[in-house]
Amino acid sequence: MDKNFQDDLPKELTMSAFRNTSHFSDQRGQRALEDYSQGLQHLYDELAKFANTEEKKALLDQEFTRFRNKYREFYIDWLQAESRCASWFVTGPANFPVERMKKKRTWAENKWARMMDFRKRAINAIEKTLRPELRPIMAGDSNAVERLKEKLAEAEAFHDLAKKINLAIRQNQKEGREAQKAALVALGLSELQAAEYLTPNVFDLMGVPKYSLSNNNANIRRMKGRLMVIQRDQAKAPTEALGTNARFEDSPSENRVKIFFPGKPSEEIRARLKSKGFRWTPSKGCWQAYRHAWTVATAKEIAGVAENAS
Repeated sequence: MDKNFQDDLPKELTMSAFRNTSHFSDQRGQRALEDYSQGLQHLYDELAKFANTEEKKALLDQEFTRFRNKYREFYIDWLQAESRCASWFVTGPANFPVERMKKKRTWAENKWARMMDFRKRAINAIEKTLRPELRPIMAGDSNAVERLKEKLAEAEAFHDLAKKINLAIRQNQKEGREAQKAALVALGLSELQAAEYLTPNVFDLMGVPKYSLSNNNANIRRMKGRLMVIQRDQAKAPTEALGTNARFEDSPSENRVKIFFPGKPSEEIRARLKSKGFRWTPSKGCWQAYRHAWTVATAKEIAGVAENAS
């Protein structure tokens, strides 16, 4: 990927964008160019830390190029908006259009805010793409069962270790801190970790607090219950029914309920679908939502499917 980020911006526009708002417009334009270039380089370097395979490196270049192209458009829009602004400190106070310039300044500031909002959302999306382990486990994900099993195993392993830590601290209490520390290190903890567990908490207690064990145990029960539900739903075949208005499809394995209209639904129906959590999915040619009792009922009603239809 070409990383000559400075070449992305029209230099003439960048240098002239602040002509009427700064006595040092060339320096201000150069700074804007450097902010753009160095900012992109910093973002790329930060994201590159998560691209630890050749596949992820290729994915990073692909996603970052797409982000860069759109960000460039936002940046140029902002520069153009800035070029329409003026300050009476620079142009002089005589016949200065105060109200008109206030509107143009607000317009430029809104352009900047939208650009920053896009940048934040886009970078977060790329990071989640490179680090799928950070994404919430969705029931419709193809690897939902595997990821949930991994998290469940981690929680159970922590629970087992936490009980051993607390037991080791109690059993070696009379022998003193060094004996307790040695016992914790014998469990596989580093000396730093052992020292942290031997540091009294706000309740003047050492080890893993009871509330932490209770919370972790509750989380284990929750994940086991969710795992059973996901495994059950992923084993179910999708069902569909042809209603008077559209075709209804219930897909437990994807955790989606879908509505296939023969044509574009009315504005009223589209508004109702959006209010109920449905979104148009061009790749599938349908309106779909996450699968819940109320979205299934809504989909059947809008599609014109009898309530007792499977």
